[in-house]
Amino acid sequence: EPDDAALRRILNEMESAIESGDVGAFMQSLDPEFTAQSGAMDVRQLRATLLALRLRHENLSVNPSLAAVQLFDDRATIRLKVLATGGGWLPEAGQLFEIESHWRRIDGDWLCFTANWENALH
Repeated sequence: EPDDAALRRILNEMESAIESGDVGAFMQSLDPEFTAQSGAMDVRQLRATLLALRLRHENLSVNPSLAAVQLFDDRATIRLKVLATGGGWLPEAGQLFEIESHWRRIDGDWLCFTANWENALH
């Protein structure tokens, strides 16, 4: 599978995991040393945040718009926008995020080792 296609597949799997409430499956694509928000969040804190979101919202929907995948041998940078909504029958809340994630291939598997995001509406 070409690297670009593998990364897109992983992103789709992560989206499905979030929407189905399977935080564990989402976390499988992260490096154990993952950090976010310029080091302010680690993998444990991200897991807790995702679990809290799952408890707060009956339904989570993630609608990504892939902006760019840049490959550098065994590393990649992915930039995308994501519309995230949560609620019951109708969305109670929604935010548009710009996300930049950095990936590395370890033993043939692509793992995200860092990511930063910001609200795209500010």
